[in-house]
Amino acid sequence: MIIGLGGGWLSAKLLRWLDLAPGLYAMLALALGFSVFGLTSVLGGSGFLAIYLAGLMIGNQPGRHLNFILPVHDGLAWLSQIGLFLVLGLLVTPSELWDVALPAGLVALALIFIARPLAVLITIKPFFKFRWRETFFIAWVGLRGAVPIVLAIFPVIGGVENASLYFNVAFAVVLMSLLIQGGSLTLMAKWLKVEVPVGTVPNRRGPLGILPENDFELFVYGVENQDLEDVPIRLLRFPSGALISALFRDHTMLHPKGSTRLKLGDVICVIGRSEDLYALNRLFNGDAKLKQERAFFGTFTLDGSAQMQDIAQAYGLTLSPGEQNMTLAEFIALRVGGHPVVGDDVDWHGIHWVVSDMEGGKITRVGLRLY
Repeated sequence: MIIGLGGGWLSAKLLRWLDLAPGLYAMLALALGFSVFGLTSVLGGSGFLAIYLAGLMIGNQPGRHLNFILPVHDGLAWLSQIGLFLVLGLLVTPSELWDVALPAGLVALALIFIARPLAVLITIKPFFKFRWRETFFIAWVGLRGAVPIVLAIFPVIGGVENASLYFNVAFAVVLMSLLIQGGSLTLMAKWLKVEVPVGTVPNRRGPLGILPENDFELFVYGVENQDLEDVPIRLLRFPSGALISALFRDHTMLHPKGSTRLKLGDVICVIGRSEDLYALNRLFNGDAKLKQERAFFGTFTLDGSAQMQDIAQAYGLTLSPGEQNMTLAEFIALRVGGHPVVGDDVDWHGIHWVVSDMEGGKITRVGLRLY
């Protein structure tokens, strides 16, 4: 653990300090990661834990090096997944799956409707303040993906008796879970009312690599909101720190001015910072999406850093002594068990306080819904 954290911190500092050709940053990050893995293994530690911690340290150190490292490693991750599923597919004999279809189906149904719901209730409900419909949705998420199948390969590798039977049953169970639970997740989310409205987000975004910290980013939006049709740019309520760098119309780049009128289908490139993203998303949101967001999050929003004393005084609410010095973000996080996510809903004094925006695991905005 110490080698992973220390090696990751030193690697991040080195990657920020060096000025290399773009293609070398990813290779150097790989070499440093393998070095951390090897050194930890030689000393008798867990190389996997060490390289994981090193990756966290490197990934959370802002800098231009991330612009070159992340795309390469993302491609390597996809390549690894493709290779994994290819190998798994070679181990499966479809005709053998029919022989275990009935027992595997019974096992899958028991896991879906009995074992997993009970496990979720025992391990989550007593310790986390999830509502019942959220707990049921977690129980319905199911057993899917390559990890259970990979674990079933170990008996095959170890030469355990009837190892192929274990593998075929595990594969069939995962396949049934994928079809039954995975295919119905959207319907279950709507039925249990845990679906978060999908708002407008940039089509593409990325740091410019100019500043080592709090760097500017390029946000690319498509104009799909009818309310923005034929509106001059000077009338748009842009955040004070953001500006339009380019506007594309019919595959032609225009030089936008204050008098330029937007058209549906335009593509706008905006330079700003991450704190401008909330205002930009709402600016380019369509009317129907805005109504959905307001119905879910509420008409009014408050900043997560707002003091609970001020909120209680403004809305005539009562606070306990321990809550008076909290911020709204801390108060909501405490009420939901310390691990908030967008869409968390706290019913307090007849008002629904809904987490509407987060950044870096911290609540930045909270909506107020009165019903």
